[in-house]
Amino acid sequence: MIERRRLTADWSIELDTTFQGRVVDGDLQLVSVGPPVRTIWLGVWSPPLTDPVEQTLAVIAGDAHPRPTQRFVEAGSDPNEQRFASWYPEDVDGRRQWGLYGYTVRPGTYVQAAFLIDGEEDLPWALSAWRSLRYGTPTG
Repeated sequence: MIERRRLTADWSIELDTTFQGRVVDGDLQLVSVGPPVRTIWLGVWSPPLTDPVEQTLAVIAGDAHPRPTQRFVEAGSDPNEQRFASWYPEDVDGRRQWGLYGYTVRPGTYVQAAFLIDGEEDLPWALSAWRSLRYGTPTG
């Protein structure tokens, strides 16, 4: 079952109920009990409210993986929001995993998210979870 889960007073995400969360070094880690095993790392940042969204996104994009398998640049859920993500494989502890590293940027706040999965066939899930990030009070 999918439910909207509050991350902070302002941010929420839609995930299935298999995800369990904990705070690690100030970031939220969500792990599904699987299968498949999926891990999400989330950090919420607060750049100065006066920094334009485009400027914040340009800095993020400049620091992103230089050769991702795919890159996604999208409008957000309203005109004040923009999204940027990179998708690529990485070797972790001797095994291959895939990561979607996504940013959802609004004036004065953004979510930095890493969706880590074992197989590249899970990209649609990672994109759906990333796109479900919402700012504002969840309804329903």
